[in-house]
Amino acid sequence: MFKIALILIGDELCIGQITNTNASWIASQCTGLGALVTCHTTIGDNRQDLINELDRLLSINDLIILTGGLGPTHDDITKKVLCDYFNDELILHEPTLEYLKEIFSIRGYKLTDRNKEQAFVPSKSKVLPNAVGTAPGMLFELDCNSVVSLPGVPTEMKYIMINHVLPLIQKRISERYDDVVLYKNLLTTGIPESKLADLIENPDEFLNGGTLAFLPSYQGVKLRIGVTAENFSLAEGKLDEIEKIIYDRVGRFIFGTEGSSLVSVVGQFLTKLNKTVSVAESCTGGLLGGQFTSLSGSSKFFKGGVIVYSNEAKEKTLNVSHDSLLNHGAVSEQVASEMANNVRKNFNTDFGIGITGIAGPTGGSEEKPVGTVFIGLSDETFVNVKRFVFSTDREVNRERAVGTALTMLLEKLRNLDC
Repeated sequence: MFKIALILIGDELCIGQITNTNASWIASQCTGLGALVTCHTTIGDNRQDLINELDRLLSINDLIILTGGLGPTHDDITKKVLCDYFNDELILHEPTLEYLKEIFSIRGYKLTDRNKEQAFVPSKSKVLPNAVGTAPGMLFELDCNSVVSLPGVPTEMKYIMINHVLPLIQKRISERYDDVVLYKNLLTTGIPESKLADLIENPDEFLNGGTLAFLPSYQGVKLRIGVTAENFSLAEGKLDEIEKIIYDRVGRFIFGTEGSSLVSVVGQFLTKLNKTVSVAESCTGGLLGGQFTSLSGSSKFFKGGVIVYSNEAKEKTLNVSHDSLLNHGAVSEQVASEMANNVRKNFNTDFGIGITGIAGPTGGSEEKPVGTVFIGLSDETFVNVKRFVFSTDREVNRERAVGTALTMLLEKLRNLDC
């Protein structure tokens, strides 16, 4: 099978100054083509570390993809190291220079000598044009394998990957007639990992050499199926067989596949059923409303929301009963019910969601420990309120409350769609 290793370069990655999103994106794109990504290696801006990793990984992989270190400053060392490694020299690439002149002219900047250096590339490399930035990618073709060097800026890296590198990988795989590795992800919600495993039972009985991984998150558990086969057709057939068995056992908890999200599926149901929703949030502080508005076109089904963090805000903004707050507390079934019902009426929507809880790490009691959250879902006939106790971590509680509220609404919408 076609093996790929990733080397991500930059001190900022090693010290945690920025999150390394490039690795996950590149790996997902490569595995989607049937390649096997053998490892991700993150190193600093260090010449010897890069040489060591190239030595180690070139002997066991068909393609090495590097990102980072192609900028115009002194700490961008990748191009120089690759020149030394391949016993090469830098030459002026005229098409890149002309492109840089045009880009800088459009932006109203002067093209300095330092910027011109980005038009110099190793003579043995093939230039991979970058139409969304200034640093071109480079491809080194060796006897048995290849090295690709890409900018670290995500938008630039993705452009070169999509337009140059991924087609190359696809071509290489088709030419070699190697085994392919394919994955499929099934997204579940409303069930914990352990219960999901109990319902699926022993996967070895139906995987036939494939793999099944359980990947939990705050909004559900991802089931990742993996298979290896001689070609795409056989691999897809094996995936379909395994998927069917899993659906037979836990299909009611599956809401989508990779590329979907819980909120996007809820939005699709709301659109299909021509329904609308509004939200009243206390401990989640607008996170649920933010999930809805992250979707393009959400104004069709999401009419608005309110953040009512204090008791005063709950009373004045949502007309939550003073007696309910006094007798039952802000974190209670009664208050969650009134929040859900009143926000639905205020925004004239089909559904209203109310969330109130103790996110922590302080504020809990023996009766209502940290992590206690009440979530209300209202329609014109009924208000359903559920009590949950999540964890002692503030952010976990907020994220899980949002995921749980979306799951409650999804279940309601699924029933309406039957």
